Amino acid sequence: MLKLLWLVVILAVLRGCTAQTPEAYLLQSYSLPPDLNFMPTLGNGHVGYTVFGDAIFMNGVYNGPSGNSKRARIPNWLNISTEVCDRFGCATDADVAVNGTSYEMDLRDGYFRSRTTYKGLGLTVEQRTYPHKYFNRALVYEVVATRNSGYTARANSPQFLRLSQHPGNASDAFEFVVVSNGSSASGDYRTIRGRTEVLEFERFQPEHQEIYVLFSESLEQPLQLEWPTWQAELSHRIIICIDRQQSVALKELQDVLQLNANSLLQRHTDAWRNFWDRDFSIELVGNAPELSQIINAGIFYLANSLPSLSTNQANEPFYGLSPTGLGRGNLEADYQGHNFWDTEIWMLPVVTHFGFEYGKQVLDYRSRKLEAAKYNARSKGFKGARFPWESAFTGTEVTNPCCPEVAQQEIHISPDISHALQKFLAQSGDFAWVCEKAWPIAAEVAEFVVSRAACEEFRPVCHLLNVMGPDEDHPDVDDNVYTNAVSKIALEFAEWAGVYCGNDSTELFEKWRLVNDRLLILHDTQLDYHPQHVGYVVNTTVKQADTILLGYPLGYDKSTTHLNDLRIYSNVTRESGPAMTWSMFAANYLTSKEEWTGHEYFERGYKNYVRPEFKVWSETPLGYEGSANFITGIGGFLQAIIYGYGGISFSRNDNKTMMNVRVGTAPLDVSEVHVNYLRYAHSTCRWIFGHAFSKMDCGARTGPDFVMVQGKKRTLLGRSFNVTLLKGDEPIQISYLE
Repeated sequence: MLKLLWLVVILAVLRGCTAQTPEAYLLQSYSLPPDLNFMPTLGNGHVGYTVFGDAIFMNGVYNGPSGNSKRARIPNWLNISTEVCDRFGCATDADVAVNGTSYEMDLRDGYFRSRTTYKGLGLTVEQRTYPHKYFNRALVYEVVATRNSGYTARANSPQFLRLSQHPGNASDAFEFVVVSNGSSASGDYRTIRGRTEVLEFERFQPEHQEIYVLFSESLEQPLQLEWPTWQAELSHRIIICIDRQQSVALKELQDVLQLNANSLLQRHTDAWRNFWDRDFSIELVGNAPELSQIINAGIFYLANSLPSLSTNQANEPFYGLSPTGLGRGNLEADYQGHNFWDTEIWMLPVVTHFGFEYGKQVLDYRSRKLEAAKYNARSKGFKGARFPWESAFTGTEVTNPCCPEVAQQEIHISPDISHALQKFLAQSGDFAWVCEKAWPIAAEVAEFVVSRAACEEFRPVCHLLNVMGPDEDHPDVDDNVYTNAVSKIALEFAEWAGVYCGNDSTELFEKWRLVNDRLLILHDTQLDYHPQHVGYVVNTTVKQADTILLGYPLGYDKSTTHLNDLRIYSNVTRESGPAMTWSMFAANYLTSKEEWTGHEYFERGYKNYVRPEFKVWSETPLGYEGSANFITGIGGFLQAIIYGYGGISFSRNDNKTMMNVRVGTAPLDVSEVHVNYLRYAHSTCRWIFGHAFSKMDCGARTGPDFVMVQGKKRTLLGRSFNVTLLKGDEPIQISYLE
């Protein structure tokens, strides 16, 4: 009986190792994108790179002063190619079968591979590359060459493999020196130390940054691996480990090399499968295979810039999510790897569903840079904390010198961050976190808003003057309605958090409340819409979603005025606008129960932005120049699914948080959407919705019971519950008992 049990266990392990990746998670192409910027970008929160690219980037490592600061480029020593050769030369393209090379991004297992079949040589070469999700200081390249069944040795049979590195040009960000060339006799490894060339801002960065790069073996010259003609298979791997501390990188390399290649890959794929099976996934039921792949690719490209929560060695502090992710960042098209409002408004609402710890890691970057934000406010003559429009290592302003007006006028980023803190609280229900992390930021943001406001002496009206809203085509305007609305939300949240956390300064709260009550929200009574700013003329073209954000995500206005905003601005938003704009139109129309218009904008929000080979997003539609791997657009797209189609939202009412649920609907050609591992407070839920129903299945091991309110009916749900809503049913609010 014991032998039988062990046999079952072994078979289960083998099935796990060889399980075929479902089509929805496998992106396969027989050709590369015309623009290699649209190759997959891979990362693990510590390091990242774009496949076949010339750069590796490390979390938090930047080089350059102020607005010239950018992610410090490490040459991509992992960009390795393998040739099959004999004593007369190496195989050429003529030896490759028709469609003999396939390129695959395996989203479920988290690695990229190419597979080439050489028709006349009777062999296949598979190359894999990935940043390890558990051993997250390690970058892995593996090659497996196999002689096909029926192979017979011939005079031209390959006798060795040649591995060559293609790291690109030398880095202009680091001064690299060789610490050790490595020696098999001494047992050490080739080690390089890199020191950044230029400080970002000496006040908050007194020392240059250092990194150590360790190689399992040197490829300064092509590496030749002998492959006897009688040997059916040959495999080899190259490991590169990178960290700020040599000892950490060394331990990582030593720990990795203790595992054989199969075990190392298994640890990586197990970590990614745990994410999909335990953290977050979205499944579609229906006839939409491409949309399923785009959703899974979007989740993957967003998640792989986040820190792995289970790692071989402790993570360093996280430095946030930039618009094109961790694996890009030294180009202007990559926004130099800087952090914007993109992090809190476009990405964080989705990241929070991956798990609250992921959300905290992202928000903790702002907490650690609060002193720099306060310095930024003081340097401009204001109080409180003014978070810079672009920030990097130090948390000071690093906006490109080309655009000083953006840095000066897009002040909405500070209340954006405060709004994000409140939304995280509403979903997590973590009130202890509020007093420790959120309240200090919210208070300083409120102080900045009040000091920045201009209040009239003889009228009860306050203004925010000389600002720029999300629509960057209109600089230096007064009372941008989005900026004023999100500022009012920030002032209200700061007052609530102060009271909740025990601050008794009534004078402070009254000062914030006075500005909140008087801050002007423009409204045209004749057309019943919100002018984007003072002097806005109807039918004037705008760059992107701005005023319409008052509905979703701000939740500031859900009246008929909001519907009029949608109709007016949908006709004047320029075609070349960024991807997330149309997703926000979709989410807002869907939450306003205008489903067909919502479908139209949802499809518009991804069909012209996603490149076909590996479902990589562009910031702008085909035909326009824009950023690659635009995870900001991915965040907006996934929000449209979860919040627009799904019909859920989270809110705070005094000292209680609530999950608000209405009957959802599904995209065209989809009968059901399954959002797995949706989180609210101490529960984990499965949220299923279609065209006429919604089902919520939640469970919690600990914590108080939940209660549901529907109209005037109140129902005690317990710790675990199932709720079904049908079309026409009233929305419900779910909260937990005090």
